[in-house]
Amino acid sequence: MLPGVSVLRVIFPQPGFFLGDARMRLAVNGHLVLDTSFMGGFDWWAEMPPGWHTVEATIVTPLGFSRKKTYQFEVRPQLVTIAVLAHSRMWGNMTETAKSVTFVPR
Repeated sequence: MLPGVSVLRVIFPQPGFFLGDARMRLAVNGHLVLDTSFMGGFDWWAEMPPGWHTVEATIVTPLGFSRKKTYQFEVRPQLVTIAVLAHSRMWGNMTETAKSVTFVPR
């Protein structure tokens, strides 16, 4: 990471025990940036310009059904924006809001 550059970091911790795995897709500003295992969780980051960015988290089941949540995160100048996503076992989907959003110096 270059000094003085803003960063967006999106974390989805491993969700714990599930009988089956699914695909987890992450899109930022309409671009697919990650396609991985739901059970494995992820820790993704990229340098981003300051401003608001759209993050879409999609769970795709082995049967092809998908559930998507869209979030808006602010990236502040010269800071790292850390957004931690969570999954709702009750609804089988990502939670409506991020578990936490923090801003830390680079």
